[in-house]
Amino acid sequence: MRRGFFSSEFGEGIISGLYTLLVLSLTLFLGVEILSYGVSGWKIYTAGEELMELMKAENGLDEEMEARFFGLAQRLNLSDLELTVEGTPKYVQRGEPLELRIQGSYTLTCLRPLGRQWAVPLRIKLVGLAHTYIRSLG
Repeated sequence: MRRGFFSSEFGEGIISGLYTLLVLSLTLFLGVEILSYGVSGWKIYTAGEELMELMKAENGLDEEMEARFFGLAQRLNLSDLELTVEGTPKYVQRGEPLELRIQGSYTLTCLRPLGRQWAVPLRIKLVGLAHTYIRSLG
């Protein structure tokens, strides 16, 4: 008598089929989470590029720009990522480097049925040069 993976004693095929379905569904859920992580990272990068363009025009980062960034992040449904923004403060001279760092954490919820929940760090770093020449009064 020949025994295979799906054809064996009564009931064993059903159980092995259920385990296969469990593994496939967890793999699918993990794939969706990875895709969602990538989309969130792309959205943060795009919002960070917008902020970097403002920083280039105004020679640095201030509280008003940070508030605009967080408003954009909220409109992009990124408020649950607990984002923090650090950048070169205003006023640097034209041609000097500007740096912007955005950090957050993305929570993987696909393993919640197994009693696990992981937070994956999300880090974006952008670099640019200041555009405006600031004339000194002295």
